[in-house]
Amino acid sequence: MFDPTVFDNLKTVIEGAVYDLDLEGVIAVIERHDFIDLAHLSRMYEIAFQLRGQLGVDVSCKVELTMDLEQMAGELLQTLAAPGCKLTIMFTMPLMQEETVCPLVEEVLQKIWGSNRSISQTLRRDYKSGQGSHEIKVQFGRLIDETHIDDLQEMLPYMLKSLHELKLLAK
Repeated sequence: MFDPTVFDNLKTVIEGAVYDLDLEGVIAVIERHDFIDLAHLSRMYEIAFQLRGQLGVDVSCKVELTMDLEQMAGELLQTLAAPGCKLTIMFTMPLMQEETVCPLVEEVLQKIWGSNRSISQTLRRDYKSGQGSHEIKVQFGRLIDETHIDDLQEMLPYMLKSLHELKLLAK
């Protein structure tokens, strides 16, 4: 009999919560991937979405859940007491006036997510066109497991608020 892993259980909760918001018309799912990396023996699930009515505005949120070989093997062989997954929340928006926008992004997301979260910003620009993207990652600095299922569902309003605030900065 198949016993779902921590990864499978968390993925199901994330996917269900995001698609519920899509069905309610709050967001639009724009991308979804479920990878098994045979070279590194790891799993990754990601789902990206935008606020409904924001389509065409390049501000999106991506939820990424990963489980590496050590965690998977520990769970399957029952050698780890508490196997877990890494959760990363990513926001992407157009690159613009980084001298002023980057500090504002940091401030806005610290207010929403709290100062104990790791927030990093990566800027990419095409040399010729000058066009680029601004990727912001919110990381939690710890593994999550089934005891965090309620937390996953409670994070969705934070993601929606972040999207709304970043959209205001992207105008």
